[in-house]
Amino acid sequence: MSNAGVAVSRPDGQELVRGRPRHPDVDAAIIAAALSVLVDVGYPRFTMVEVARRAGVGKPTLYRRWARKSQLVVEAMRTQMPGEAALPPDNVSDQLLHYATRLSETLTHTPLGRVLPGLVAEMATDPDLAAAYRSLIIEPTRQLWREAVERGIRTGELLPDTDVDFVLDALAGPLYVRLLITGAPADPDAPWLAVQLVLARYSASPAVGAADPRRTISAGPAS
Repeated sequence: MSNAGVAVSRPDGQELVRGRPRHPDVDAAIIAAALSVLVDVGYPRFTMVEVARRAGVGKPTLYRRWARKSQLVVEAMRTQMPGEAALPPDNVSDQLLHYATRLSETLTHTPLGRVLPGLVAEMATDPDLAAAYRSLIIEPTRQLWREAVERGIRTGELLPDTDVDFVLDALAGPLYVRLLITGAPADPDAPWLAVQLVLARYSASPAVGAADPRRTISAGPAS
């Protein structure tokens, strides 16, 4: 009996292998190759053949892990998103600024920001890509932000009538508008300004806000 393993579908599109385990170095090489191809040619010209060539693996090895290019692309993009980190202390305004700043840095300093405009265009005609991107990249990020806002409501820092979904849109919206619509350079003050906009409407104590990063010395990129 062969010990090659049996592929089993996973909800995020990857496969689990019963039997011989996957080698993490191979996975890492494929993800790195996928990011390289995306940066060089964008999503429309992205091919699994080129990923396999750059990763130094055979096509069967690649397809056992990701059956479609949309699955691989989203998995590669997910590695560019900031992972979960301990919330900064003290107050909800600092927590929201922390998350918005991390997103801004991701969109500005990683391959995700460079390929996202083309990726979004493809989502209009590729429902599998759109569904995978929303469930694996957008929703986990929004859930972290949602928990911070709901915590702020419970602690009385935000008003009881706070529209949670609007707050999430208001915090991320300015970052995505410049990247996807106007093409204007990213504004390093945008996260702080977006938080102030939210607090102006929903803070239970209007005088309380996140520290102005323009008046403090940066301690380096957010983790």
